[in-house]
Amino acid sequence: MAIETELKLRVANQLDTDSWLQPLLGGAQARHLKNTYFDTPEGLLAKWRMGLRIREVDGKREQTLKLAGNSGSALSARPEYNLPIDSNKPRLSAFPDEVWPAGTDVHELEEALVAVFSTDFDRQKTLVAGEQVEFCWDQGEVSANSHCLPIRELELEMQGEDLAALFRFAEGLLRDGVQCFGLSKAARGNWLANGQGNLPLDEPMADVQRQMSNEEVLAQGLGTAISQWQQAEDVFLLHPGWQPLLALADALQYFRQVLSLFGGLVPRKASSELRQECQWLADQLAQAQAQVRVAKVLSAKGSSFRKLNISDELLEQANERQQALPNLSFFTQLFASERANRLKLAALKFVALRQWRSKLDDAAIAELEKPIKWFADTHLAKSFADLKRHLVRGMALPQYLDQEGRVLRYLTCCRTFGALYPDQFSEHSVEQWQDFMFGLEEARRLEGIGQLAARLDLSDDDAEQLENWLNRKRQSLVVAMDQSRQLGLNQQVFWP
Repeated sequence: MAIETELKLRVANQLDTDSWLQPLLGGAQARHLKNTYFDTPEGLLAKWRMGLRIREVDGKREQTLKLAGNSGSALSARPEYNLPIDSNKPRLSAFPDEVWPAGTDVHELEEALVAVFSTDFDRQKTLVAGEQVEFCWDQGEVSANSHCLPIRELELEMQGEDLAALFRFAEGLLRDGVQCFGLSKAARGNWLANGQGNLPLDEPMADVQRQMSNEEVLAQGLGTAISQWQQAEDVFLLHPGWQPLLALADALQYFRQVLSLFGGLVPRKASSELRQECQWLADQLAQAQAQVRVAKVLSAKGSSFRKLNISDELLEQANERQQALPNLSFFTQLFASERANRLKLAALKFVALRQWRSKLDDAAIAELEKPIKWFADTHLAKSFADLKRHLVRGMALPQYLDQEGRVLRYLTCCRTFGALYPDQFSEHSVEQWQDFMFGLEEARRLEGIGQLAARLDLSDDDAEQLENWLNRKRQSLVVAMDQSRQLGLNQQVFWP
């Protein structure tokens, strides 16, 4: 068994790779790799987060089994087994018994295997960065069910122990059109084989355990955010739309909230440049959030919105606002830009190399190495007490909007530390506060309608009608949010 640690970079079609990559590859000869991936008809291996293939190179075959790892971001690490084979169908008995879930009938599983998709590509590879990194340039396609996707990607796979060398080399590759990429060839093949349906947009909790240190949980929380960030970007690449952009904005927000949560242990100077670039990307994604709010206004044609005398004028203003905001093509270019990918690579590097340590003294590092439980209990209790103190009965909508940061901090604590309390924490523990956050988003939509109306020269009657309508909507929203507030504050806490 080996642990495959690699970084994937997607290369745009318009880039001139001959003048750029060939000097780095040093004349490495291209070899053709034909790969066939196998699974059961119901996708059992995919459910187990396993990948099984037979690769043929120069007439020789090798079967590979990749196990679940920490893949999800552009930088992934997965255990894998590589064994020679002379057949065109896998022999599962050759792999160690312990790789399979308990109770697996390996012979029955092998009999059920079918070819699901294939990848055909030419690969040039060489060793770089003092032979610490294998550098590959792959060109070809992944195909399934008469559909195919192009392969134009760089893979940097660790061969030595110096992970910093991988990042240094990767930083030299970045330019407009080179994009950090999370979806493996196998993931893309499965997507094609399964009918190119919608990919999930998860909001995973940090996978933490009580024996972990403060530092390990910090790294786990940031890593969870980066995985969600990359997943959303990958979904957008395959299926451009506004929902992946909202998911990406949420992931970026969680990343920044985790940095803030651990700010007492890791000073701001340790992440100042990273946080500055995160703010830049958040400002770009705020325009996607504005697009979604405007789209909701435009979709309100059949609702009570149409009862307003000025509904047509408001819709016209909304159309103009929508045209002025960036479209999906803008975000496609943004995610392929050098700046966006330098940010993502910097975030990966910050976590993988634990770069915060260089800014800390021995006493601060000792605090980071303490068990997480006390830190988690303290911050959960503190953030919840903060909600009780500031979210009081009788608040108006603007006052609720002012409390967003406190609710976000509590939700960040729950998402980061919730797994430490497996017998007490559940999705029900936070659903009221998630409803509260949804109410804040609706409040912003109402604010947006008011801003659109402010551009119009309204008569006194029309202005009064609009204000009455907005006030009814605001009051209804306040009632719902107050109910969420009361339910959330009255819940029994799940930490000691």
